[in-house]
Amino acid sequence: MKTIFKILILVVSLAVLSAWTWRLNMPSLYRGGDALNMIEEFQAYGLNQTTMVVVGIFKVTCAIILLIGLKVRRFVTPAAFIMGLFMIAAVYFHISISDPLVPTLPSALMLISCATIIVLDKKTEEI
Repeated sequence: MKTIFKILILVVSLAVLSAWTWRLNMPSLYRGGDALNMIEEFQAYGLNQTTMVVVGIFKVTCAIILLIGLKVRRFVTPAAFIMGLFMIAAVYFHISISDPLVPTLPSALMLISCATIIVLDKKTEEI
């Protein structure tokens, strides 16, 4: 359980850091609508660049806090919870513009991963 817990933290953190740093301006199969970069993706959802920057700051911060949580355990659940809320929003926005499964799936899997991290955090705390 502890290994799965740590792997999920790494996967969520690294995926978010990747999407919001070096892949920010790159095309991806997972972009919403016909977007070629993150700015266009947020525009497809009807959101502006300021919203994109705020979301990015929160997501990158949560990803870093999750990584810190590998050593400072009390940070894990709050960071995973906040990240999960952003993933709920991401799934909603993909659905709102009728994205197919492929662009929507990563957000949904990240949401499930965040929920699993929270559950495992509580279970491994007891061990």
